Amino acid sequence: MTIQPLGKTTQGWTSGEPERPEALGQRNQEEPAQTTHPPLEAQAKPGAVPAIVRFLRSFQVLLGAVRLYQKNHPRVLESLEAAGSNLRGALDLLSPIAIRIDGGCLVVPALEEQSLPEFRGELNTLAEDLSRCGITSLIFLRETNLGELDILAGFLKNSSQKLASSRTHLPDWPVWLAEQRFTGIRINRPMERKVDTMLASLFAALLVYGGGAQPEAAETPDGAASEPSAAKARKTTDGATLEEISAALRLLARIAIPLEQGRDSSPQEAAREFHALLAEADRRTVSQLAAAMSRLAPGDAETHESYIARLADSLVLEFLGEEFRSGRTTPAELRELLARLASELAGEAVRTVPAGATGPGASKPGTVAAQAGSSVAAQWADEAYAERLYENFWAESPPREKSAVLRSRDAWCVPAAVLRRYLEQLAGAGYDSPDRASPREARLVLLNYARCLESVEGNTRRAVAAGLAEVHPVVEQLWPNQLPEELGGGVLRALAGERSPGIAALLSAVTENLARLALSNADYAQFERIVEALEGAPRDAEHAHLFTLAGRIVADERWVELVDAALFHWPRPGQGADRRLDPFLTRLLRRDPERLLDRLALLLTAPNGLDALPAMARLLRVIGEPALGALEARLYEPRRQRAAAAVKLLAATEPERLAAALPRALPSWEWNLQDLAVSELSRLDVRGTAGAFAAAVMEAHPMVVPMMLDQIGLAQETAAVPVLLQIAAGENDRLRDIFTRIKAIEALGRLRVREAADLLRAMLRQRNGLTHAEPAGLRAAAEEALALIENRPSSARVRAAHEALEKASLSFPHPRRYLRIALSSPFAAQIEGPRAGPARVRTISLGGAFLESGRRLAVGDPIRVEICTGLRRIQGTAVVRNVAPDGGGIEFVHMRQDDRERLRRLVNRLLHR
Repeated sequence: MTIQPLGKTTQGWTSGEPERPEALGQRNQEEPAQTTHPPLEAQAKPGAVPAIVRFLRSFQVLLGAVRLYQKNHPRVLESLEAAGSNLRGALDLLSPIAIRIDGGCLVVPALEEQSLPEFRGELNTLAEDLSRCGITSLIFLRETNLGELDILAGFLKNSSQKLASSRTHLPDWPVWLAEQRFTGIRINRPMERKVDTMLASLFAALLVYGGGAQPEAAETPDGAASEPSAAKARKTTDGATLEEISAALRLLARIAIPLEQGRDSSPQEAAREFHALLAEADRRTVSQLAAAMSRLAPGDAETHESYIARLADSLVLEFLGEEFRSGRTTPAELRELLARLASELAGEAVRTVPAGATGPGASKPGTVAAQAGSSVAAQWADEAYAERLYENFWAESPPREKSAVLRSRDAWCVPAAVLRRYLEQLAGAGYDSPDRASPREARLVLLNYARCLESVEGNTRRAVAAGLAEVHPVVEQLWPNQLPEELGGGVLRALAGERSPGIAALLSAVTENLARLALSNADYAQFERIVEALEGAPRDAEHAHLFTLAGRIVADERWVELVDAALFHWPRPGQGADRRLDPFLTRLLRRDPERLLDRLALLLTAPNGLDALPAMARLLRVIGEPALGALEARLYEPRRQRAAAAVKLLAATEPERLAAALPRALPSWEWNLQDLAVSELSRLDVRGTAGAFAAAVMEAHPMVVPMMLDQIGLAQETAAVPVLLQIAAGENDRLRDIFTRIKAIEALGRLRVREAADLLRAMLRQRNGLTHAEPAGLRAAAEEALALIENRPSSARVRAAHEALEKASLSFPHPRRYLRIALSSPFAAQIEGPRAGPARVRTISLGGAFLESGRRLAVGDPIRVEICTGLRRIQGTAVVRNVAPDGGGIEFVHMRQDDRERLRRLVNRLLHR
């Protein structure tokens, strides 16, 4: 890692010899440490605030990168360089940069004590991290370099981990900086204090009325100490009772009103106001408040409003801590006790301003403190005040105490935000942490927390349900090692037995989060358990929400994830291909075959959808009958898209089913769909296909019939002879086209049907006067078929051609219908239709051709093609059967009789050349 020191110029990082963090200590040992403190007075230039915020965010990113990655990892180096660059930019606008951590916020004194603008809580999180390590202020000078930033980030990471495991105390930052010989960073350096005259007056009054006295026990008239009742005089470890701390809080609330009202008054008026209040107060209460203020001094330039609020928080939290650690208050009672103390502050704050009080509010009898403008009183009166203090109490509790509570039945008492931070620290420690048990500890804590859902108290269940929803990001981190089954099982049992709609809604959200997490982690077993548990609930109105939740869990987006996981995570050949698909995933998809088929049909419409067809076929074969039965039923759908997808999927999965259903389904299909089914079955050469063609040929579209007749002849389907004879004779009104009759005659010849000999001779001999009754192309086909049937010596040439075709077919997976001729000099051609354009014929036969074209052809597209063969042109209708990068193969599905005859003569001439 290259370290660039921050120079004293204002143009950026100075150029010079790069240094490493390891070498920084040696360099600093050779140079004397700077002991002088540079002045903090600085004039901020425009744009200083955004620049400082950018630096602090990048510094927070650096801290996160150091926690997550090893030293010298590229992410760490990138984050370090970004932090250094942003610091350089901020120092150009404000130098030095002094930052104070005040009340969970980052404050820059040079910017008139205003907190830095917050962005999604990031700066507050940084303030909490720094405070947790004992940092109250940070100063960055121009001498700061990348090495110092790197060392500081690493030390903060180690300090945070040690503090989380209760293995160390807060570091002495000034001593540490001196040891490291830092030249540009100052930590916890006292900043210039701006004296608040109101606080000064208050401290003076406290010294007069109670600063030198110690709290004394109340005496009875006979001089003996009274024995307080248990309710009123429960002693803390420091001797303070609940009544005493309540009195101190009430006095503090009364003091806050003149502090706020006297912001525009003179110090003398404020002093008189404080003297009047303290003179009326109990001496023990004043002494207790004075002792608290001596322990908790105001911060640098801290206003009296923030100090009074902080002092009240400290009194409450100290008392709660003493009560809890002494065992007099259980975790379940803490919230109630805190609410009582908060009400003391709020109740006193909103009382009537005393009639004899001075200040702006004195002339308004009946005006409450909050209405008089007291921000502190408004804060105390806020309903969220007690909850915030409660969360702070648990956040500041030692990890051992939190762990003990979280392992007990009172785990629900810990606020969800505190629980989440605690679990994040444990889960992020890893198995190589010093205690080697942090992730396991986190799982035990989380499971124990979830067991509180078994409580009979509704408030307990509500708190736990809300907490589980909030700690969901940590659940994802702790997902392995039996956590899914135990956690999910407890939540599902609680959801099934919950009667409160509000708590049930929270548990539903937790269940949905667990299901989403199981799916994202490919834990299909847990996902199935969740769905089955929800669907296994009683079928009544009381449990109707469980069925609604089950449907929501397998909603469209999650169903898509399930299907895609089954399709695209299949083992590749040679990489564990013998492994089977996850059985839990298979059962999940088998639950709703219709939705599965909808998803597959949608995928097939994508540009590269056919590439996934083999994976779809494997999946459907694993799913079995539910999906295949639904797929076969879709063949009869009136919607073309669903029927077309069913044809493709059945042809790839179980073509026998498609062939068996063809006679019934084909009449309702349009030509494109018929052509798709017939071409797929012909290409696969499935047993039973010829019989299905024979049964359906009379109902098929005339442009599909020729391919069906060819397949019947190649498959030697003798059951179709009557149909072939009828078509060949021209006795079928729908199929009297010459092209179709030629195909039927060729099929009769391939079948060697002797019953057709008389019909074929009649075609050859029949005349109308001097001309033949049948066209030349039909007669040529009849002559070849008759030569194959009668086996005459004169038919040796025809038989030799057929034998050559049969031998040529042996090298192909499917028998060829016609010999293909490769052209040394390609013919020019023209494609008509949507993909019109010029083409060249590279290969030609009686059944089709291969066209080279710059146009992108698609399988199944019907086209019109015109082939130029010298002075003659051959026109016909064709369908694209396969595509290649330079063109595509087409099959002729219809030609006029003269075009067909020209094609036959061209092929014969090319064969005998």
